[in-house]
Amino acid sequence: MSNSTHKKILVIMSTYNGEKYLHEQIDSILNQKTDYEVHLCIRDDGSKDRTCDIVEEYTEKYTEEVKLIRGENKGYNASFFSLMQGAEGYDYYSISDQDDVWLPDKLQIACDAIDKVEEDIPVLYASISHLVHDDLVPYGTTRKKEREMTMYNTIIQNICPGHTQVMNNRLLEMLKGDIDTSRIYVYDSWIQNVANLYGRIVFDNEPHTYYRQYEGNQLGSGVGKLGQLITSVKRDETNDGLKYRRQIEYFVERNEEELKKQGGFSELQRFVSSKKLLQRFWYGITGKLYRQNQLETVLFRCAVVSGRY
Repeated sequence: MSNSTHKKILVIMSTYNGEKYLHEQIDSILNQKTDYEVHLCIRDDGSKDRTCDIVEEYTEKYTEEVKLIRGENKGYNASFFSLMQGAEGYDYYSISDQDDVWLPDKLQIACDAIDKVEEDIPVLYASISHLVHDDLVPYGTTRKKEREMTMYNTIIQNICPGHTQVMNNRLLEMLKGDIDTSRIYVYDSWIQNVANLYGRIVFDNEPHTYYRQYEGNQLGSGVGKLGQLITSVKRDETNDGLKYRRQIEYFVERNEEELKKQGGFSELQRFVSSKKLLQRFWYGITGKLYRQNQLETVLFRCAVVSGRY
């Protein structure tokens, strides 16, 4: 980790009973090879194991770099938004899970990519990740970008995993405010849509993170196009799609003015208003929302018609 004070990066992490892998993840953050000063702020969401004890070991050793906030359990969405609300004074902000491992160049590559966007606008960097089990041997990657990431895509499909997200200060400020986190299903999806609407997303099809998957995780990331297709089917067979729909309704409500300005409000409003069978059927035929490949788009439309999205 560089001692440079020219620019600073704050990594925010929410932990909950994460003792098993936490050492590896924190070490990979503190050992980043970057030109910038890296700080880590961890909010614990009411852990019952040794998570806080582990973090305190780091706060004692890295008194300036690592901070622990002990919080009550309120769920990862609210926990991450709490971290973002309190973050300030940095040039870049990076989100971290508690159980991954970052490659040494992750933050440098992300910040360099953000700096290439010359406009003074909100910018979000995200990338694919290596899929790994406990042995950290890659066996595939998360979803690559295949099609343009317009609002009509990102509003229904999250391809910017939170553990890869790095943002500039302009974007962070847009994520603050009076937000009802109970109406947000997935915090990283919300972030990518704010960035897409008001700024720009820079997506990297090269992996810089080891992203752990668990055998019991039925909705984990699939491997390859077939695996990703199966994952989409599994998600559409659960209430996953309906939870996304409720988040979309809230996003349209909060950003109506900007969506109207950019011309996307009518389409998104038509989607969230299509609740009766005939409305869903018609939207399934004529709707403009899409996923990253054609077959998944067909599955999405079928899910809408059947009332599962």
